[in-house]
Amino acid sequence: MRQLSVLFILVGTLASGCAYILSTDSQDISISSSPAGAQVVIKTTGGIEVFSGTTPAQAHLKRKNEYIIDVTLEGHKTKQVHLAKSINPKTFWNLLNGGIGGWIIDGVSGAIWKLEPETITITLQTASIEGEDRQVLVFSWLDAQGKPVHQAIDISD
Repeated sequence: MRQLSVLFILVGTLASGCAYILSTDSQDISISSSPAGAQVVIKTTGGIEVFSGTTPAQAHLKRKNEYIIDVTLEGHKTKQVHLAKSINPKTFWNLLNGGIGGWIIDGVSGAIWKLEPETITITLQTASIEGEDRQVLVFSWLDAQGKPVHQAIDISD
């Protein structure tokens, strides 16, 4: 009977990393832009590139890092978003399961964190030439494959 009690305590302690069990150490982040078809590059705040793609995109990122997301599209200003981490509310279940073991597991795995925002929608602004008064007419449409096409015509003077 005593061995069975020790076994239950051991299993409960090892399995009490609630955030890791309920949400794992990674998270999906959705990125969209208007207009669509923008280039997305995600780097850790330490400068390591971990993802590149085209909007709309979905990146699977480790929760233990913070990230910088650059969204670029020809003829538009580049936008940058900081993807921050905050405490994952699921880690508080560790308090109900004996605490310390779960907090350690969640902390080491990175599951203690939640990346925010989870859904990123960016509206890109048309680029301009600073220091000059110019008027540019921009046309946008989808080609036969559904990819955005942009044409700018200078109508100054």
